[in-house]
Amino acid sequence: MIISIIVGCKKENELKKSVWIPDSDYNDLPAYTEWGYNTFGAYYDRQAFVSNNNAVPAKVIFTNNNTSFELYGQLNNLNYDEPDKKMIMKFRLPNIKPTQYKDLIALNGVVLDLTDSLTQVTIINDTTENIVKILSGELKFKRVQNLIVDKKPIEVILSGYFDFRTLINNQPITIWEGRFDVGVGPDNFYIY
Repeated sequence: MIISIIVGCKKENELKKSVWIPDSDYNDLPAYTEWGYNTFGAYYDRQAFVSNNNAVPAKVIFTNNNTSFELYGQLNNLNYDEPDKKMIMKFRLPNIKPTQYKDLIALNGVVLDLTDSLTQVTIINDTTENIVKILSGELKFKRVQNLIVDKKPIEVILSGYFDFRTLINNQPITIWEGRFDVGVGPDNFYIY
């Protein structure tokens, strides 16, 4: 799948910004889109874990023969007297070994069972890192497409859903209504 956009180089910088369109049913989350809006969101029990304008929303990292899809944002605190917390959610993608960001197109339509021993989910909440035990759930790359501007590849847009039930510090947590629509290109794809 290829999306072509005819715009000048100045517009390429606009593609890196986030476009937040609230979901009509879940106002704390962005609507599910497939246009590279650089947003994501999910409920962490009853709190919203969402992208923000302070961090690059997603990175894909290939290191030590492992690939991870990482979402960077904040956990909105329902107690308005306390600040929101920085949060990172990392999904290890088994059998995905990209040599460049364009190889991520292979994720189109891929559904990962997060209970599989080859997958792993890590949640970093402020400075506490937890590799979590998944009870049930999946990560679905519903649509992955190339973004081409002025006949030049710019990024790969990853769009999809995730939800899972887990134990964190022996406490059951449900991550639900997860969705993402993020662009990955040379500036947020890493091999080392």
